[in-house]
Amino acid sequence: MTRIATKGPLGQKQPKPAKARRKGMRRVSRKKTAQRASPEGQADLEYMACVKQLPCCICGKTTGVDAHHCQDKPPADEPHAYEQLPAAGRKSGARDTIPLCHWDCHQEGPLAYHQNKRAWAERNGPDYGFIPSTRAAIAAMLGQIDY
Repeated sequence: MTRIATKGPLGQKQPKPAKARRKGMRRVSRKKTAQRASPEGQADLEYMACVKQLPCCICGKTTGVDAHHCQDKPPADEPHAYEQLPAAGRKSGARDTIPLCHWDCHQEGPLAYHQNKRAWAERNGPDYGFIPSTRAAIAAMLGQIDY
């Protein structure tokens, strides 16, 4: 018998054995999951849901609004409205968010914050300047303030 007779048909590969399936990376850390499950975390998520219901604070669009965590740092001598200042490797807190439309002002468009932060700040001012008006609008929305 020849060596060819012991092999299978030409052109067909033998199937590879199935690999043991490994768990993928966690999308959210355990610490973040515990924080979100806490009463404070739930209140923060509800607050950001309210921010997403407001119109964009730059162009006024009411659809496709994101809750933008403010990132501009104020000068040391300037008063600010931050509850949690942004720092290296850490974003500002959930209560320091403002409504920005996704396509034009926040992520995608040529004038969007995440396309060119410096130009956006020159055009519109620092993003933390919109925090007080956002908080007032949410308080009015929830009936906590009467105008």
